[in-house]
Amino acid sequence: MLGTLLALAASSAPSAAQDGAKPAAAPPAAGAADKIAKGREIFANFACGSCHSLADAGAAGHVGPSFDGDPNLSEPFIIDRVTNGQGAMPAFGGQLSPEEIAAVAAYVSHAAAK
Repeated sequence: MLGTLLALAASSAPSAAQDGAKPAAAPPAAGAADKIAKGREIFANFACGSCHSLADAGAAGHVGPSFDGDPNLSEPFIIDRVTNGQGAMPAFGGQLSPEEIAAVAAYVSHAAAK
């Protein structure tokens, strides 16, 4: 009986979703971690932070949008923007390989979700 009461008490605590806290993001898989690290390097080397702010990169640019906490930053969206540009955002499709652009997209989408 006591075991049942303890189990019920433990299961009645609010979950992270119920109490409004964000669940912790799972760490990336080994291959994904390498891709994210490469993307972070490219983000720094191509001075993306001079226009965009991203806390993980120590970037505080004010020309382009801030990436922190932006739920619209999916990898396909970022790949399209980096490849083709739009508005004030220049296209980098001629300067970066598809693999490099995919790495930047992996990094930005991962870091922005923190």
